[in-house]
Amino acid sequence: MSGPSRYDSRRFARPALRGAFALGLIMGAVAVAPRPATAQVGRAVASTDNGTITYVTDETPLDLDPASNSGSASALISRNIDDNLVAFDGASIDAIRPVLATSWSTNADKSVWTFHLRHGVSFHTGRCCMTADDVQYSLGRTVTAGLAASYLLGRFMTKPFSQIKVLDQYTVEFDLGHSQPIFLSALASYFTGPILDAQVLKAHVVKNDWGHNWATGHDLGAGPYVLQSWVHNQQAVLAQFPAYWGGWSGPHFSKVIIRTVPSSTTRRELIESGQADLTNDLTAQDNQALQGNTQVKVVSPPGTSIHYIAMTDAGLLASPYARQALSYTFNYDAYIKAAFHGYGRRAYGPLPSTLLGYDPHMFHYQTDLTKARALFQKAGISSGTTLTYIAGGGVGATPGLVETILQAQLAQLGITLKIQYVNASGYASIVFGSEPAAKRPNMLPVSWYPDYNDPYDEIQPLLEADQAPPGGTNLGLYHNAQVDALLKDMKYANRETLIRDAYQLQDITSRVDPPCIWLDEPTAVTVLAANLKGVLFNPLGIDLFNFYAMHH
Repeated sequence: MSGPSRYDSRRFARPALRGAFALGLIMGAVAVAPRPATAQVGRAVASTDNGTITYVTDETPLDLDPASNSGSASALISRNIDDNLVAFDGASIDAIRPVLATSWSTNADKSVWTFHLRHGVSFHTGRCCMTADDVQYSLGRTVTAGLAASYLLGRFMTKPFSQIKVLDQYTVEFDLGHSQPIFLSALASYFTGPILDAQVLKAHVVKNDWGHNWATGHDLGAGPYVLQSWVHNQQAVLAQFPAYWGGWSGPHFSKVIIRTVPSSTTRRELIESGQADLTNDLTAQDNQALQGNTQVKVVSPPGTSIHYIAMTDAGLLASPYARQALSYTFNYDAYIKAAFHGYGRRAYGPLPSTLLGYDPHMFHYQTDLTKARALFQKAGISSGTTLTYIAGGGVGATPGLVETILQAQLAQLGITLKIQYVNASGYASIVFGSEPAAKRPNMLPVSWYPDYNDPYDEIQPLLEADQAPPGGTNLGLYHNAQVDALLKDMKYANRETLIRDAYQLQDITSRVDPPCIWLDEPTAVTVLAANLKGVLFNPLGIDLFNFYAMHH
């Protein structure tokens, strides 16, 4: 699920989902072609052209601007046409490798970070070469423009154009003002770190928009592929960028086709018939059936997503007893068995089990209607009460299953669950609206995953009181002073403090004062052609494939 600028079932809205649902919708049907590259190839090497790779997905990209793009469909294109200073190394969520920065260093308290840049990097716009000015403007505008992605780097810098210092043409310094040991991982984020051609961005600024309207639909990157064409809601085509600084030695695909195919049945047919090389988001039954097909591989690496039901911390559910009661009401075993068929597991709190700070010994709710009934009575909720639920957030592997199970369980307690079914835009307008708490649904489904390996980054947008809509993504209006204090402490914390605070925070939000019914952690199930090699899975890059590394 997602919010205003995108709607995808893997990555939920980040803070300025807040802001402009129509942003991606203005694209219409549009074809986009890059300007020809005129810079010379950095090296002459032998290569093997593997032809075309086709990826079919139920999503559609909306926005190519890293300052506002925070949806996986758009970020998939960005990952392949843009490059960051650094990147996560393979499947690791901790190890960082150099990309447009060749090396870096930091001071003792990790408040100042210095990066030395790669020489001779060409942009798809035809300009060579990238300099520290491009880094300063690309990342500075991401914070200052105030669009959906501003929150991530905005955590570290409030005045980026003075804090990002150009020391010379190929050296840039980040003076963060506080100890920030996690900063390197933030720069590796798949969503906000790309370096674009600053000169072209500046040339297309209209009415102080930071070049955003231009960048939304144009390729300004320096990655391995260029955006050859893009027909909105249908497909995007990427082509090999001859001047890519990484070169094309060895086998690579010269063209990438990313097709939007909403029907999972059709996607399965395409992968089985060999008309597609890669797909995901099939049903659990389809994934199981394909396990026996020797022409494809079904892989199920760990991810970092969590699905949950946010409970509105007001009105009928203002009491922690009411929210504890609902946590005892849900039938977790039936849900996990019916929804995932082995491709997911229980979630017990706001952190996925793959992330730093996850407490494997935190409190686990189990289904217990006797305890639920007693807690509802303590909260003043009696038989005959009606609770409301808005469905349309795209949570869960089987549509309708979550609310159906919850409704049946509550009925055994004499409580009615009134379900309102809405489409994606209707869901966004309600949950990000400014209606008072009394008019919001009592419960709503949410899907979320982090930007990098940091419990603060995962939890703060979901549970900090200041992050309530319409300006934030604390959709249940949760407010707990102890949780807010822990998050404040975590913002500049070292690793040990982060883990300590995260453990305490999980105890509060799983046992004492649950803001949500924590549902599941799905694995990142992907189906690929049996002869496809080089597919790298990183838990932080769900559905964000690196086509440059792939080959037959």
